Amino acid sequence: MADVRLLVERYIEAYNGAQWDDLRALLSADYVHHSGASNLDFESFCNGAGWIRAGVPDFKVRIEDQFAAGDRIAVRFTGSGTHSGSFSGEEPSGRTVTVYGTTIFRIEGNRIAEDWEALDEQPFRELLA
Repeated sequence: MADVRLLVERYIEAYNGAQWDDLRALLSADYVHHSGASNLDFESFCNGAGWIRAGVPDFKVRIEDQFAAGDRIAVRFTGSGTHSGSFSGEEPSGRTVTVYGTTIFRIEGNRIAEDWEALDEQPFRELLA
């Protein structure tokens, strides 16, 4: 179990540093990120992450809890940063934005094969209102 947790911690560390090559190295070749009704490949996932970082350049994810069983690990997380950029032309508010979510990762061959994310996106929507 410790190796699975370490893999996910390395994933979060690479995500927080926008180190996309390091992140890619942790994923299987056919990785899929499930978010709501969307099934994203790695490139599409990075585009979404880039959109978040455009509006909140210092966005960081912090692991709150991890639970592992079999080939799955569930992570409850908090993501936060300062709205100092623009998502889609709005003026930066300077406000701290905090989101809460859960991701379940499926591990295959010591790599992340897919994940399912549930994220409360309301704080981002409020910045755009």
